[in-house]
Amino acid sequence: MTPSADQGTTWRVALLLALLLVATSAMSPLLGVPVHGRNFGHDSDYALTALSFMDAGWSAGRLWPRWVMETNFGLGGITFYTYPPVGYWAGALLRRVTGLDIPGTLALAVMLWRLVFLLGCFLWLRRHVAPGAALAAAALAALLPYPAVVNPWIRFAYAEVAGAAILPFLLLALERVAEGRDGRGMPALALAFAALAMTHLPTCALVAHLAPLYAWAYAGPRAAMRVLCGGIAGAGLAACFVLPAMGLLRDANFEGLEDGTWEGSLFLYGLPRGDSGWIQFLVIIWSAAALAGLATLAFRRLGGVATRGPLARAALLLLAVSAALMTVVTLPLWVVLPQLRSIEFPWRATTVLTLPLAAMAALALAGGRQAARRLVLGLGLACAVFAPAYLWARVAFGHPDWPRFLPPEERLARAVDSPRGVSSEHLPAWALANGWRMKWNGTETAPAPDPHPRPALPPGTQRLTAGYLVPEANGPLLLPQFWFPAWAAEDGKGEPVAVRPGKDGFLEVAVDRPVHDLRVHIAVTPWEWAGWAITGISAAGLLGFGLWRRRPGLAAAPALAAGGPGRVAG
Repeated sequence: MTPSADQGTTWRVALLLALLLVATSAMSPLLGVPVHGRNFGHDSDYALTALSFMDAGWSAGRLWPRWVMETNFGLGGITFYTYPPVGYWAGALLRRVTGLDIPGTLALAVMLWRLVFLLGCFLWLRRHVAPGAALAAAALAALLPYPAVVNPWIRFAYAEVAGAAILPFLLLALERVAEGRDGRGMPALALAFAALAMTHLPTCALVAHLAPLYAWAYAGPRAAMRVLCGGIAGAGLAACFVLPAMGLLRDANFEGLEDGTWEGSLFLYGLPRGDSGWIQFLVIIWSAAALAGLATLAFRRLGGVATRGPLARAALLLLAVSAALMTVVTLPLWVVLPQLRSIEFPWRATTVLTLPLAAMAALALAGGRQAARRLVLGLGLACAVFAPAYLWARVAFGHPDWPRFLPPEERLARAVDSPRGVSSEHLPAWALANGWRMKWNGTETAPAPDPHPRPALPPGTQRLTAGYLVPEANGPLLLPQFWFPAWAAEDGKGEPVAVRPGKDGFLEVAVDRPVHDLRVHIAVTPWEWAGWAITGISAAGLLGFGLWRRRPGLAAAPALAAGGPGRVAG
């Protein structure tokens, strides 16, 4: 077969797999957001309520509603202090562009994030192989069970789906920095790291450990140091979120660090927990088998320059380290590194595994062998069939309410009223200490009764966008919101009034004199001011650095020498 015929065959495989990805992705807006049931839609209710809170904040003029008064059954919570906002910013923007309801917007957003992942993988791999091979490999990676079924359907991990879409763009920026000598791509790399941190922090924490290793394998130790600097710069850009999230951690309630979640999720440490754990375990094993087959094909049978370059070295290392992090082999690292434990579930590394798989498939196709095209096509078809087959089974035998395709208002109301519509991790520590955790022990059942009576609002109190306006107060009073250090109060003359944690975890305003027009509100904390200052300084520094490197008289950096990337005919 001639090279042009080879390319034509590869293009046909690529277009078919890309169309299958579009078709399977389109099932999200077609079927809507799933109703939580056995092994299905675990976080769908939370994603709906979080998007509704962000959308309501935008409507009220709060582009970043860190404290959400409506969550935790109307008692308020730290939702967007500790949960990254970018995925929900994108959802709120999409809602305004399309005019869809909240469930419809969320379902469409899942589809679009999956297509962004396809685009990113294509652009990344296009640097190394011909366009047909790059598109086929990108589509195969996006069709794998974990990104195509587990995250958007079994878990409905909306923010993780969005974070996965950023990963190939991060690798693209990483390789540009690794190949250069003058750091010209550093601002783009820092921006990619910051975007990932503000979209899905566990994925960012995982990638922060793996990216320097990838750069080392790709272009040597100096490249690893440049990527490490890019990560630090990205942390500076994301400081407006990361610094308050870390600084207020002791007043928040984060359960994934020391509760043993990571320990029970390490493969070979013990059996997977729960029904969903077994499903995830099976699809990950399937993905690992596909990786092994492609690696064997690419590196033992095909040979050639395409399998000996920097991408091959870096992909193999990324594959090995990502897989090892999911097993008990790396238990000592999980014990000594608290930032790893913040990932909560080691099997989240499966998202990263899709990237070396894409690289393996692209390099295999670049070798021009018919066997490679058949294997890629066969795996893609199998994955594309698995998604609708699984969803058909869920509609036919799953949760009894889902086949009825609940109207948007009913679907959102069900999410808001469900214990799964809020996260106990967004319950402030003071509320947790006063026994409020019990309300989150259910799944789809009605929440447990309040462990303590809720304070009544003083007569005439007006509810503000993020607080209250009390016309008259003559002594200390409790308000029906949980205490958190961001609360502040002033009287009608602008004089501060002390606030403090009150009885049963509620917010107490320590009024010690007759006060008129008492305004109780969420204020900007010192951690937020510091975070925004660091973000501004980092942005200005990176902008100046980028402009300086683009000066006309500055010599361009030499290309990566031996084994540098280049397009390979496929």
